Amino acid sequence: MKILKFTLIYIFLFTSFNLFTSCEVIDVTDVQPVYQVSEENVITNLEQAQAVLYGTYGILIDGLEFTSYAPGLTSCMGLTMKVGSRGPSSFNQFVNNEVNSSNTYVELIYTKMYFLLNNANHIITKTQELEGDSSAKNEIIAEAKTLRALTHFYLLRLWGQFYDENSSYGIVLKQQPISDAVIQERSSVLDTYNLILEDLEFAIEHGPEFSNTFYTSNLFAKALKSKVLLYKKDYSNAAQLALEVINSGERNLEDTYADIFIKKISNTNEVLFQTPFDNANDRNNKAFIFRSYFSLSDTYKEFMQDDLRYDAAIASNGNNNKFNNSTYNGETLTADTEYFMRLDEVYLIYAEAVLRGDDNLEEALSALNKIRERSGNVLFEMTTKESLLDKIREEKMYELGAESGEEWFDLVRYHIEGDININDFKPLTSDSKLILPLPTQSIQLSEGKIVQNPNY
Repeated sequence: MKILKFTLIYIFLFTSFNLFTSCEVIDVTDVQPVYQVSEENVITNLEQAQAVLYGTYGILIDGLEFTSYAPGLTSCMGLTMKVGSRGPSSFNQFVNNEVNSSNTYVELIYTKMYFLLNNANHIITKTQELEGDSSAKNEIIAEAKTLRALTHFYLLRLWGQFYDENSSYGIVLKQQPISDAVIQERSSVLDTYNLILEDLEFAIEHGPEFSNTFYTSNLFAKALKSKVLLYKKDYSNAAQLALEVINSGERNLEDTYADIFIKKISNTNEVLFQTPFDNANDRNNKAFIFRSYFSLSDTYKEFMQDDLRYDAAIASNGNNNKFNNSTYNGETLTADTEYFMRLDEVYLIYAEAVLRGDDNLEEALSALNKIRERSGNVLFEMTTKESLLDKIREEKMYELGAESGEEWFDLVRYHIEGDININDFKPLTSDSKLILPLPTQSIQLSEGKIVQNPNY
């Protein structure tokens, strides 16, 4: 039901942001809803619901939190990035894995994610009340629930003990738009996973078919669910869903690894969901940030040295060639995209899940070598389960390194599983540093209801 051009995102986002900032913020997890003044009258038909949905997509590209700060700083926590020439000194806390709860960027990212959740909840609750075409309603709700699931998952990975579903240190879940100052306690990790999976199940059943990389679809929802299940350690079901995405034929690997970043947002074959960008007007966004605020780590450059993906990933001057020093439609890029999910990652999710869940070395090796074959690198031969798991982890760093910090979350997961000792890669003072502290403001304004993460 894409009845409006994507440019409406900017118009709607500007309006909703002005209304948002006019309201007093009680707590970063209790942001005010879109159109707070006339909340009851905002969504009265499907056209308005669709417009609000476009505005919610727009939050992903408004500012730098989703496209630059979150992926860049997570990569600093991991192995692939360091602070660039213009990066603030507070970035070093992420590089050193010693982040303070008062760090400005912790609060910026956290607040922006809850802002998106609030908008998604507004769509879900108001659209459910509408009369009319149930399939059209459900598609809108499904897209909003996918965005809600994605954001809750991002929050859980950064601020919750996602690696232990028995932990009480989940996140503050949001299922309703905020119309008052009610402060919620943190939910458990299991409850957080359950809501994320419930949203994705609805999206898989009711979401739109894949048609455009700028919008969520039932295919992306299925791919994201496979990833969530991998993190939840439900490996067999994660493998099954990942294989369904691969076998759907709706997305295919690019002919070469470099094609991913040459094509960007034009005629891409393997991207499932990404942000658009306007190279003429979106200046000083990801392309600038990823060459000035963040730069590639020496560890990453050395890691890539003998891999045939090196030139596609790393420019001759040492910059991030995925997002810099490249041209698009004949112009030097001043803006760029954020890839939320590509098919190459789904192959690697499948490889790890089928290996951990079913001990199927043959299937895992086949999926891994599919990525190796596309990259032009030598294919792997059959080996032990332990060795193959590590090759899958490394392959993800070859494919997704210096993009969104995925290698950090892999280090955490593999460390918890006992496959590696994370201190061999990034020395930590304690396992409490596997996640970030909640922002100081959120703790202080919760009147003791929101508990800080251990040892912060």
